[in-house]
Amino acid sequence: MAFVQVRRVVDGRRVRGEQRRSELLRATLAVIERDGVAGVSHRAVASAADVSVASITYHFPTLDDLLVAAMSWAAEDLAAELHERGSELGARPADELARLIEHSLVRRRGRTLALYELYLYAARRPDLRGAAGAWLEPLTEIARAFTADPQKAGLLVAALDGLLMQALIGAREIDTQDFAALLQVLR
Repeated sequence: MAFVQVRRVVDGRRVRGEQRRSELLRATLAVIERDGVAGVSHRAVASAADVSVASITYHFPTLDDLLVAAMSWAAEDLAAELHERGSELGARPADELARLIEHSLVRRRGRTLALYELYLYAARRPDLRGAAGAWLEPLTEIARAFTADPQKAGLLVAALDGLLMQALIGAREIDTQDFAALLQVLR
């Protein structure tokens, strides 16, 4: 019996296509950060990415295709970041959680606002709901570091969502004491 060694060859076109898709999705999120979901058009994204409209429509024939892909891509990006940051939770979880939220509200405010716009847009667009649900998974994973009870973990995620939304619209300031109190209630 002879063994055949198969060498995997990377198709350069496929790699470039994935790179282009990522560039287009980054540009889409930049448009959402700047103009909101209502400002997304093939032309606006093409301008932000400095490519032709045909390049956008080649990869994303409809705006729904583009928005679903942007939501999924952003959810994966957020999941990777939260997984990395969640693994840093230390002896003072309320402080770590506050830093995570501060990072979302200060350093990545535009991205967080864009994600919430897409998240809320999913309420009207059933095809975005799967990606919106996937966005909650990394938050739930972090919540499980604070409680083994799945119901309480879900409530913590819902409370964090509410706190983030209130902070984004300027309805409240958030501090470490808020997180300590929230974690105390949910323990």
